[in-house]
Amino acid sequence: MSASPTTAPYHNLPIALTPLVGRESAAAEVADLVRRDDVRLLTLTDPGGVGKTRLALRVAADVADGFADGAWFVPLAPITDPNLMLSAVAQALGVWEAADEPLAARLKGWLWEKDLLLVLDNFEQVVDAAPRVADLLVACPTLTILVTSRVRLRVSGECEYAVSPLTRPAPSADPSAVVAMESEAVRLFVVRARAAAADFVVTDENAAAVGAICRHLDGLPLAIELAAARAKVLSPPALLARLDQRLRVLTGGPRDQPDRLRTMRNTIAWSYDLLDEAEQTLFRRLAVFAGGFTLEAAEAVAAAPGAPGGDVFDGVSALVDKSLVRRLGRAAGDEAGSPRLGMLETIREYAAERLEESGEADAVRAAHAAFFLGAAEHAEARYLSVEEAPSLDRLEPDLDNLRATLTWAAAPVQAHTDLGLRLGAALWRFWQTRGHVREGRAWLRDALARDRGGPTSVRAKALSVAGNLAWIQKDEAAAAALHEESLAIWRQLGDTSGTVRALFLLGLVAQHQDDVAWMATLAEQGLALLPECDDPVWCGATLVNVGVVAQRAADYPRARELLDEALARYRGLGFTWGVAWILGHQSRLARDEGDTPRAMALAQQSLERYRDHRDVWGIVEELTDLAVLAAETGAPERAARLFGALEARREEVGIPVTPADRAAHERAVAVARIALGEPGFAAAWAAGRALPPEDAVAEALAIGPGLAPADLTPLGPPCAIGLTAREQQVLRLLVNGRSNAEIGEALFVSPRTVQVHVGNILAKLGVGTRTAAVAVALQRELV
Repeated sequence: MSASPTTAPYHNLPIALTPLVGRESAAAEVADLVRRDDVRLLTLTDPGGVGKTRLALRVAADVADGFADGAWFVPLAPITDPNLMLSAVAQALGVWEAADEPLAARLKGWLWEKDLLLVLDNFEQVVDAAPRVADLLVACPTLTILVTSRVRLRVSGECEYAVSPLTRPAPSADPSAVVAMESEAVRLFVVRARAAAADFVVTDENAAAVGAICRHLDGLPLAIELAAARAKVLSPPALLARLDQRLRVLTGGPRDQPDRLRTMRNTIAWSYDLLDEAEQTLFRRLAVFAGGFTLEAAEAVAAAPGAPGGDVFDGVSALVDKSLVRRLGRAAGDEAGSPRLGMLETIREYAAERLEESGEADAVRAAHAAFFLGAAEHAEARYLSVEEAPSLDRLEPDLDNLRATLTWAAAPVQAHTDLGLRLGAALWRFWQTRGHVREGRAWLRDALARDRGGPTSVRAKALSVAGNLAWIQKDEAAAAALHEESLAIWRQLGDTSGTVRALFLLGLVAQHQDDVAWMATLAEQGLALLPECDDPVWCGATLVNVGVVAQRAADYPRARELLDEALARYRGLGFTWGVAWILGHQSRLARDEGDTPRAMALAQQSLERYRDHRDVWGIVEELTDLAVLAAETGAPERAARLFGALEARREEVGIPVTPADRAAHERAVAVARIALGEPGFAAAWAAGRALPPEDAVAEALAIGPGLAPADLTPLGPPCAIGLTAREQQVLRLLVNGRSNAEIGEALFVSPRTVQVHVGNILAKLGVGTRTAAVAVALQRELV
């Protein structure tokens, strides 16, 4: 019997009944690899449902003419015994066994001189036969093998090509039909939807829903095809609403396909069944992670009661090799390059089902919650140092895991509630500096409402954090109520540092409400407790509040002394965020004193430090100050751009203008509008709204001290009778007949502040009325 068929086609590739959509780039890349002389074994890997078989067949058809003996397809899905792999190859090639010659030798003899491409499909079931593939390549120098598998073969000479999901439209992209159709996943959805409903079209109205469907399905072609088949019954928005439980929807594949390709659940189960027991256990445990995980986190979860033995690193590596876990990039803040890993959400949903069935879900979620509480408290402990920003950076990629933990903590169990309060409070700097104020406040509000644990330090701290977030959002009434309750608990517990903290935070509320008397009372109460307070941060903060009270009373030397002392304390602690905060206060003090160049320099120093901390709240505060200074110093176009950028950022993170700052803000906007004219102002404002946040910061840091309008220029150092530079400015405007409101508008301060300055001027001049002050100023040539 001949070792080869007497006639043979140049390929046996099955004919596709539907077009391959969205794989043009991948097909070209794989084809280039197959044609290379140094790539003789190429493995296409994916987790199932990504379309590696279709891609391999397309590539084989494209390159077949380049092989003298064609391209040959070997379907391995029907077999599970590695010993039958060579038999399947022989059958596809038409090579028959001989009684006197082993099949392996006979295949090698037939193939050794052939210039041929062999496509081995679904190799994962017979992966133990991988060494025999290597043997064929060694024996047959002109043989090239293209493999599709959910797991690497791990033999010498193997080149792996991980088949990626299809591209999806970004969530923030223009939701128009034209933009949506630029994504591979949407194009595939449309083609398959039209096969089910011939009149289906993507419109500007449904494009956003179609894009969300494709994102929800991770860009997996099989999942998209199964979903698109529902277009006959469900509109895109209706289909999207049902995809919270993807696996229930993604069924009903073509009857001519194998069972594993007729539902998404069966596709993933095919991969799951190939895992050993320890790998299955680890796989389902990893479902607890939302948005990815690090190896450190995976090890913490695997250490939960009942975890499998063995090395978690090896287990995770095996799951990566088997395409069930994928690398997402380097972990944030990790200079050593530790990888961040995760699952496609469709696969994670299947793993979560297995976790629930295992009976270990509660233990795994408890371990997950404990790990992320520890991570949050670790980051909080570094808020005094330059390590804070990297610590918070490491939390940012795990925001979904933090949310999952807080959701778990929402169960009606007091132990869970305590954990939720601890976690929500430990994240106070994260909520504030990373622009998650709304969300942090909502989590804490819900946890506090569920809490039945009584007046504990955990509750008091959570109240303080919730109150501070409410204050940032300018919800003064809620902030005051939360801080009052926190203050009462700290006092009941006899905790002096907690009491000082609560008094300070209440003082911020009074400051925003411009209630100087209340602010002074709270500041003095806090000041009296400083000798017993062992928390240097809140001691320094109390000095700042006392300084602000002095500033409001125009006692600038006293205010400067207190701010300088607080700044020295914070610098001694290495509390870099606190230094930024105090520099901002010193800038506003310098502005009240009329020293605009110093005010601008200090505000820019503060902004630079907030930028280094990536503190959204602090950046907004200092951008506001610098925008006002730009308007005040004759840079109206830059001021308008900064105000536009601020409006966009405030809307994004939920930080409105404070009542105390609103008057200066509105006056500065009015000055810029008048200087530019309405068209110029509107154009600059719109340009500012479009600025990326980092560009807005750069613009503010580029402001020079400039020159104030002539009638606002300070006279120099305090004059012989002791008028400060700001008081000289006020006196000049008094001489010009300006009212308190007009002076305030000119100087970008409140009428109340103007009245304080006028009172000081009258006292220093030894007169009782404004008219008398004007007469003395003219007589002594003070203006």
